[in-house]
Amino acid sequence: MKRLATRICRWRRWVVLATASMPVFQATGGCDPLALNSFIGTQLLSTTFGVLVGAIQQTLVTSFPSADILQILLGSNRQPFFPS
Repeated sequence: MKRLATRICRWRRWVVLATASMPVFQATGGCDPLALNSFIGTQLLSTTFGVLVGAIQQTLVTSFPSADILQILLGSNRQPFFPS
């Protein structure tokens, strides 16, 4: 009888976990656990690329502060034709 109670308790935990994770699976486009891995990987790759490009842009702008053309192209000089 004790084994049966333990099995039911473990089974309940699994059901509660699966039920709680369903909204996350729906947000990724289906109840496919592998889709969640793909979604997280894509977001991680996109964020890493954004940080890398931002760092390169910031380095270029700070390394060549007198290059107005570079600052205009990279967007750091918001008023290129009106010197402050």
